[in-house]
Amino acid sequence: MYLVAALLNTICSSGGVTVWLVVLLLLVKSFLWINISRKLTKCSTIQKLDRSFSAASFAASLKPPPLKDDGSNYKVWRVRSKLWFTSMRCEHVIKGKRIEPPFSHEEEIKFNEADNLFKGALISILAESMVQVYMDMDTGKDMWDALEAKFGVADASTELYIMEKFYDYKMVDDRSVVEQAHEIQMLAKELQNNECELPDKFVAGGIIAKLPPTWSSFATTLKHRRQVFSVTDLIATLGVEENARAKDTHGKKAHEEGSSANLVQKKNFHAAQRKKKNKPAVKPKAATFKKKGKEKEKGLCFVCGASDHWAKECPDRKDKQKKSANMVVSESRGSGYGNHLPTVF
Repeated sequence: MYLVAALLNTICSSGGVTVWLVVLLLLVKSFLWINISRKLTKCSTIQKLDRSFSAASFAASLKPPPLKDDGSNYKVWRVRSKLWFTSMRCEHVIKGKRIEPPFSHEEEIKFNEADNLFKGALISILAESMVQVYMDMDTGKDMWDALEAKFGVADASTELYIMEKFYDYKMVDDRSVVEQAHEIQMLAKELQNNECELPDKFVAGGIIAKLPPTWSSFATTLKHRRQVFSVTDLIATLGVEENARAKDTHGKKAHEEGSSANLVQKKNFHAAQRKKKNKPAVKPKAATFKKKGKEKEKGLCFVCGASDHWAKECPDRKDKQKKSANMVVSESRGSGYGNHLPTVF
């Protein structure tokens, strides 16, 4: 403010009012901008999302569901648990202390930390009824070995049941061949998990042998190729053949529907032609004209006065009498009884 007052005194005392006025406006503008900038720094700004990789979030996403009481999901649980422990860098606890003694105090501390992390993580993925059984064990390796001894041993009855399903499996025509081939592949994988691994080419040969009856010709074609099929390649080949058959079936069905429609139209056309041909011809009716008014009733004969005939049919008419007289004369001349003329009255 003192600076502004001094500038105003200088401007008043001097004659360059315009120049000093411009300088004053610039100073005021800079002063206001400084105040606005100080206030803007206190406002919250939009922060960009942190897209960096987080090991903790990745490990949390790999956490498996709890192990069931009966251990029915143990095989899947075991694989997912190992991946989870690996992401947390404590999977080496399963194998115990691999460092031969004597080992340093720092190595001992690191192993104990990993062991505690492993035990806490393992307890968090057990069923509630199983926690009390395994929580009092000393090390994580002891807990893992106890679970392996209880649920990891292959069950002979389960293995035989899976073998029976594999041998008795039969493909049908009303289902996708590729889906059924995948089911056979999964049975072979279950046998592998039960320590009964089947060779890949044996499983592929079993899939070929189990193809449905409508695929017998294609199965024979595969046998004549004289090459070893893997299960993956065989399923891909079956998928190509299945898509081609579906396309041919769809085109054939559309062609049959079109042919049947054309046949029905043609049949109806010929039936209409035959019906039109066999229909009797209708003769045109003769034109009839109705008489206007009622027929004229017969009246009295104006010659003789009788009511049973018309005047033109009356025997008493003169022209009728002349005709009858001429007939009598002609008959008498032709008879030959005399040459005298008849007397005409």
